[in-house]
Amino acid sequence: LKRRSRDPPVPTQFQSRSRPTMPETMEITAAAKSGDGTVVNVGIKMEGSHQCPDCRQKFESDKAKQLHWKFIHDPNRHQED
Repeated sequence: LKRRSRDPPVPTQFQSRSRPTMPETMEITAAAKSGDGTVVNVGIKMEGSHQCPDCRQKFESDKAKQLHWKFIHDPNRHQED
C-alpha cells in the first residue's frame, strides 16, 4: 500500500491485499451429492428411497421427505410478502 505522509499508519492486519483462495480440494459428503451426471437430473437426489409425491426429489428418510414437503410444497405454509 502506498500512503501519503499525512495519513495515519495502516494496521498490519490490513496491509496485505492478498485474496483468500479456495482450497485445491473440497470434500463433499455423499448426503450432499445429487444427480447422476445428466443435465436432466441436476440437483435431484437419485439414491433416496422416499419419493416426494409432488416432485422428482428423493430422500433417505421419511422425516426428510416430510420436511421437504412442508417447506416446499405445503400450500398452507407459503406466505406472500
